[in-house]
Amino acid sequence: MESVGTMSLVLAFGMTSEPLALGLVLAALIYGGMFVSGAHFNPAVSFAYFIRREINLKLFTGYTISQVLGAFAGSGILLMISDSVLYMEPPSSTTLTQQVTVEIFLSFLLVFAYLSLLNHTSNDNIRLNALGVGLTLTAAILIGDDISGALLNPALSIGTSVVDLLTVNGDSFQHIPLYTMAPLAGAALASFLVWYTSD
Repeated sequence: MESVGTMSLVLAFGMTSEPLALGLVLAALIYGGMFVSGAHFNPAVSFAYFIRREINLKLFTGYTISQVLGAFAGSGILLMISDSVLYMEPPSSTTLTQQVTVEIFLSFLLVFAYLSLLNHTSNDNIRLNALGVGLTLTAAILIGDDISGALLNPALSIGTSVVDLLTVNGDSFQHIPLYTMAPLAGAALASFLVWYTSD
């Protein structure tokens, strides 16, 4: 489920840049996968659950590998159907400091929505809560696209960069640290806030 969900996100990102469409895709994937795997589809989300000790290191590692493999597969499928490689990079008009700050902040918002809306959710409110997380992604893309690219997902960066490197000798791998470390930092901050406010 984690592989399929992340693969679907890559395909969605490759087919459209419309934030609402991407948010609705995430909402649909959460609705379909919530009671199978938790519907993380993002190592930053899995990292937050690991920090909160809701999943162990083995499961976190398995989720992350599955998500990266899903992103790799999605990139490959996108290449086959469109003859183009999904290249993930921040805008050249902004500085690294700006990009890191925005990626941390928006990842914090997305993971905070996950932890607040999807923790211990029931069948009765999963539709509304999944939509809430999806719309949070929509808002994050609208806010951050022109500053950092608003990727917010390490798996998407790693998986697409590997395909980019192998097929066209691209250099999108140089952005992996930004799109990996910043979302993980944002996830850690969200975990701390949820812990602090619920204590």
